[in-house]
Amino acid sequence: MELYRACYRSKIRWDKMRLPLPDEIDKTLLRIRRINRKAGVTGALLLVDQHIVQVLEGRPGQVLDTVYCVMNDPRLHAIEGIVHEPAEFRLFPNSLMFFRDLTDGIAASQHAVLRPLLDHPGDVTRDEAYLAFGHFATELLEGRLTNDMLMI
Repeated sequence: MELYRACYRSKIRWDKMRLPLPDEIDKTLLRIRRINRKAGVTGALLLVDQHIVQVLEGRPGQVLDTVYCVMNDPRLHAIEGIVHEPAEFRLFPNSLMFFRDLTDGIAASQHAVLRPLLDHPGDVTRDEAYLAFGHFATELLEGRLTNDMLMI
């Protein structure tokens, strides 16, 4: 199966949020995961200050359809592509949409690869995005390996 990966960053339009942020996140993730399950798309979403950075993986048509939906989300603006390319493997093979809120800065203070997301979220480069998402992909893989070893 041909795989495709798209990664973008976007500013958040706070005035378009209808719910308090935690509720908006929960509702959005529930919807994203339901849609991704049907489409065969996996990925991760990082909340950083006034921005989100998201990676989507799957068959090219489904990933690009999802990007199109994102581009029409009124809660987002200044959407910029970071990565649009074929992929040899999925970074998040078992995650319909991994989510991490990095706004408190704690994770970035503990893991240098996350620092650029807080330092300059509007200018995150391809390499910085891959390092950040790779960090979480590795964390998830290690958790799965631990669960497998413990037969959980």
